[in-house]
Amino acid sequence: MYEDLQQAPLWIIAFLIQGGFHEAAHAWTAYKLGDPTAEMQGRMTVNPIPHIDPMGLIFLILMAIGGMGIAWMKPVPVNIYNLRNPRRDLMLIALAGPVCNILLALPFALLLRFVPGLYVESNPISQLLLIFLDINVLLAAFNLLPIYPLDGSKVVLGLIPEHLAETWEKTFNYGIWVLLFLLVTRTLKYALFPIVTFIYFIIGLG
Repeated sequence: MYEDLQQAPLWIIAFLIQGGFHEAAHAWTAYKLGDPTAEMQGRMTVNPIPHIDPMGLIFLILMAIGGMGIAWMKPVPVNIYNLRNPRRDLMLIALAGPVCNILLALPFALLLRFVPGLYVESNPISQLLLIFLDINVLLAAFNLLPIYPLDGSKVVLGLIPEHLAETWEKTFNYGIWVLLFLLVTRTLKYALFPIVTFIYFIIGLG
């Protein structure tokens, strides 16, 4: 994922920028669906600072330096009692983050396709643009995995029949262990591959 240590700061910058937009998308969607909790806590902003989790930031730096691992921002708080249709609305709130990442990647994908000369390997700005494209696609795919606490687990919860919802929620207890297994065994890339491929296809880089 990281070709040299000099690119580590660019990955950190790109991650924090996308994180601000990703979490703001969750907060904005929750607000529009009737829950002002995140807005009242100052989380409805693309400024990444209110969204930073100190431990997640430490892991982000380690990931950028080491070339593998996981990093995260603070989850946006949602009060389900403010939502008119909790199962549907929680799904839409969860989906807002990955959709935001895909929309962020789209203009850079179009530039890469139609103005390829804009991207010069030796130019740090060009590198940042490419990294921003890649990290948004990767994180959209990662968050769409149906593993708790990722957004995909809540999307599945909103899509399955109501009588299966409780059974699905029981799998949430094992989500973090599944993620750790995928990371430790380095098989996460195989889980991400079909989703990443599909996202690149829909943004025109298939």
